[in-house]
Amino acid sequence: MDNEIDELDAYFDEKGELTEGEAVKQEHIIMEKVSINPARRKLLRIVGIFGKTEKQLKEESGLNDFFFKFHMDFLLKEGFLKFEEGMYRLTDSGISLHDSVC
Repeated sequence: MDNEIDELDAYFDEKGELTEGEAVKQEHIIMEKVSINPARRKLLRIVGIFGKTEKQLKEESGLNDFFFKFHMDFLLKEGFLKFEEGMYRLTDSGISLHDSVC
């Protein structure tokens, strides 16, 4: 079987590393995706400065399991939240976004 190169992989391999300007633009796009979504803002607000357990977040957010996982995965992947010692906590990025939109 030939090891064919996927067109999408080839595109990203050719594109290389992001420039500083592209990285900042990408960061702003992600921050906008969080700040314009009421459920994500609510999750950041609920976590707050002390952190919350998953059970507390689910109860206080009122989100069903699907949407809770969807939004939490996004916030974790993009580095606004972290999970440590059984608690969700804001990262530095999460704190700055929390202070500006919550």
